[in-house]
Amino acid sequence: MIKGLIITHGNLGKELVAVAEAILEEKVDIECISFDWRGDGTGAVHKVEHYLGQHRESNVIIFTDMFGGSPTNICYKFNRKNIEIITGVNLPGLLKFLTYKDKDIPFNDFVKLIKKEAIEGINIISEFLGEKKK
Repeated sequence: MIKGLIITHGNLGKELVAVAEAILEEKVDIECISFDWRGDGTGAVHKVEHYLGQHRESNVIIFTDMFGGSPTNICYKFNRKNIEIITGVNLPGLLKFLTYKDKDIPFNDFVKLIKKEAIEGINIISEFLGEKKK
């Protein structure tokens, strides 16, 4: 089983999870940590350490909101063989994680699948529909 943790500025992660639960019509198994950017991040680091300590035997994907942002920066030290960090969390990537996390997919392949889905979920509608008329 693969576990998931979302760390975002403010309540972004919690809102993404709420939307995912509404779409999937079920409670989902993923933890959220809201990063308080007014502090030094110590509280968030302790929460990540606690979560990873509870799931040390599992593969874990940590989703953060933005590469280079504080939630991502505090996670660098946790990057190891059974832990991967995916930045730029979005709804398509999160839904792929939630619906495929219990399938028998090698961890590294699964991480790449989530990234692919997240990227493919970003589109420019005018490119999709055809060029806009000037």
